[in-house]
Amino acid sequence: MIAGTPKSQALLPIPRRNSALAPVSVVNNIRMDTPLVEPAGMLETITFYMGLALIFTKFAMLQEIQTEVMHFNLYLLYIFGIPAIFGMVMAGGLARTLTSRTTYYWVGFTLWMLICVPFSSWRSASFSLALSFLRTNLVMLFVVAGLVVSWRQCHLVLQSVGVAALCNLASSRIFANPANEGRLNLDFGTVGNSTDFAAHLLLTLPFLLLFVYSAKSLLPRIGALLGVGFGIFTILRTGSRGALVALVVGALFMFLRGRSRERIALVGLVPICLAVGLVFLPSQLVDRLRSFSASSSNVDLGAIESSQSRAYLLRKAVEYTAEFPLFGVGPGQFPSYEGGHSKTMGTHGYWHETHNVWLQASSECGVPGGLLFLAGWVSAFLLVNRTHRKAKSRSDCEDLQATTLCVMLAIICFCTAITFLNFAYLFYGPAIAGLAIALDHAADSEIERRSRIATTAA
Repeated sequence: MIAGTPKSQALLPIPRRNSALAPVSVVNNIRMDTPLVEPAGMLETITFYMGLALIFTKFAMLQEIQTEVMHFNLYLLYIFGIPAIFGMVMAGGLARTLTSRTTYYWVGFTLWMLICVPFSSWRSASFSLALSFLRTNLVMLFVVAGLVVSWRQCHLVLQSVGVAALCNLASSRIFANPANEGRLNLDFGTVGNSTDFAAHLLLTLPFLLLFVYSAKSLLPRIGALLGVGFGIFTILRTGSRGALVALVVGALFMFLRGRSRERIALVGLVPICLAVGLVFLPSQLVDRLRSFSASSSNVDLGAIESSQSRAYLLRKAVEYTAEFPLFGVGPGQFPSYEGGHSKTMGTHGYWHETHNVWLQASSECGVPGGLLFLAGWVSAFLLVNRTHRKAKSRSDCEDLQATTLCVMLAIICFCTAITFLNFAYLFYGPAIAGLAIALDHAADSEIERRSRIATTAA
């Protein structure tokens, strides 16, 4: 024992100076100068940042933008994805991912797609779709959940999606292509369509809110808030009524689950957003957003025709789900089956998707596929909600509470929007499931770490 040092202090561990230490800060009188990242080798570090680049490339639509600008494909997803997958397997991420029930729902959905292929109305097309989902989309679950081992890494992943949201907003200005009725779309990529792009923004924008909570100074917070406001205006510019419904549902969710300051912010921001929308949105877009029925004043005929065709397709999706309850009409084959079947029956088919992601999964992959798809999304939300409740019960985890609230907001808004879209076979479900698993593991480790700090300090 060092002379002059009280015995109680001599028993406390002395933190060592190394590069893994975070800057010294105090949270609720607790020094937070312990390592934020578990010791990792060079391989784990490199593969984590490769995975981070893959996540950013996916959410920022970077490969699609690069192909549009350069007119050739650099295959960025392969450049970042192959090392990330290799590092995830070598670091034991596969075993960590398989500990969650959410993983088994998405793996089960993928396997059921493959099982449905022999019973499909177009086997080769269904097999190609199922194989593509397995190779490029399901892998996102394992990359996100398997590479994240600490809260700091998890926060970097979340921030990368927030930065991707800024890239999405920049894309809406640089590559904007006003469609009919002045609706905003990108005219390229998998989500270039107006309604699809609006749903993509609804998923990424809540991650931009994380900068409002985590920024140290006022300027970045104001910038993030302005970005979110511009994002909401961009969503309205798409003229998507489903996205408008999602915005309303998201606002109600924040009002019910948020803290007092979030509720106060909503009360102040909603009138501002309405006023800005009425002033700056073209009149035809305002009419379209208001046209939910033929009895609406200043009804938009194009919007009403769209609603009628969607109602017909929904009826057909329910009919095919009941007619082929086990294997459906085949993954991705609703448009071709509906068009060909209607022609055989002597009527003119629409040859369109279902415009409802839940019925898309059930009509094309049967009831088991639809239930697995639904369970994958519900399980991911419940996993984040459980983490939110654990963080909410602790006074030293306000950052975790805010983070999980933003992720739940993203899931709620996105799932509401895709209820009117065809997103069953895109990467969003597996990626968000992987993020929920990583958030759960990282938050548990971080809460345990802070508990040890509090106990030591006491």
